[in-house]
Amino acid sequence: MFARVTLKAVSVGIVISASTLAFGDGFSIPPPIKVQAGPIGTINVQGVASAIGFGQTNPVVPGEGLSSKNFGAAITNGLVMINKSTGLVQFNLIAGAYNFPILGQPFSSASSAINDFTALPEAYVTIVPTSYFSISVGQLPTLLGYTGTLDFNRMNIEGGFPYDIQPSYSRGVQVNYTAGPISASLSWNDGYFTNRYNVISGLVTYTINSKNAVSVYAAGNAGHTGNVMDTNYSNNGYVNGSLVYDNSDLYGIYYTYSGSTFTVTPEFQYMYTPANASFGTTGSSSDISAMIHADYYLTPNWSIAAGVDYETSSGTPNEIPITGSTSSGGYFGYGPGSSAFGLMITPTYTDGDFFARDELSYVRLTNYTSGFGVNNRPDQFRDIVETGFWF
Repeated sequence: MFARVTLKAVSVGIVISASTLAFGDGFSIPPPIKVQAGPIGTINVQGVASAIGFGQTNPVVPGEGLSSKNFGAAITNGLVMINKSTGLVQFNLIAGAYNFPILGQPFSSASSAINDFTALPEAYVTIVPTSYFSISVGQLPTLLGYTGTLDFNRMNIEGGFPYDIQPSYSRGVQVNYTAGPISASLSWNDGYFTNRYNVISGLVTYTINSKNAVSVYAAGNAGHTGNVMDTNYSNNGYVNGSLVYDNSDLYGIYYTYSGSTFTVTPEFQYMYTPANASFGTTGSSSDISAMIHADYYLTPNWSIAAGVDYETSSGTPNEIPITGSTSSGGYFGYGPGSSAFGLMITPTYTDGDFFARDELSYVRLTNYTSGFGVNNRPDQFRDIVETGFWF
């Protein structure tokens, strides 16, 4: 056990992450309001309110809320963001309602996201003793992957396939370091918000020049999370209820080109789940997902983003979930050994504090056992309109 944990810690530890993540904003965001807060100093305050209306083919089984509707609407953001970005002691707070639309996955409500990650999804303090070193403690956004957790930090409204199996928020401690063109962070956290602090994660970013950068990220469980025989599993602070995800290793790389009017990012990601009877897997399994997303500014008010995504799984990541039944949906819910191909195109309009965007997306499955809709179809079309404003 000691040798296995040590090797895993070393392999993940050498892949460490940037403290300032290179998330691709979906559109131009107005600057925050600066407020003089007495002895605290200058703080930045900003808010966003937005909602979506959608139409989709082949929704899931009736009775599953938004997921079962051909047409519907949902809140995507009702957030207030407060941060202090100067001085020895800095902090970041985000509070309110939010949502995570994902390509090819059922819609959920903002209340479901709040139940998972609370109404305070980001809340952490950062100590900055020097310009090149800092340490953050609290509830932090993941270090893994390019796509932002909140949808206004994305080129597209929906998160792509690599994003779907990445953690959103984790609680823990993160060390950040910058040396010339290299920015790095290393985190000890609870992974998929499990309340079990045994995950090491991070990413290293090398800035080639002002327009080009490459990042490598990884995460691994240095111990063991959960047990299928634990009858209190659902009451011990776990959110995703997947022992497979909680005990997997995740590795990825992405490259970013950011010009004055054009941004493009390809990303490749690999997840590996070892066989382990204690969390219900009878054999090892893996998943490969990849994407290329790009955003082009046509005018100061108009931009258009597009994305191509692909994923394929091997092995059988079956587990005995907390309900006691046998799961065979694979990593994405399409069945073990399945593959998926996805497309997104998203024109966006902004005018001061107002924004509106429309996203057309399509997903096609192969080798699937669990498909879309009541009749288990292989494809799904979506049209999502999002509009909102900053305040």
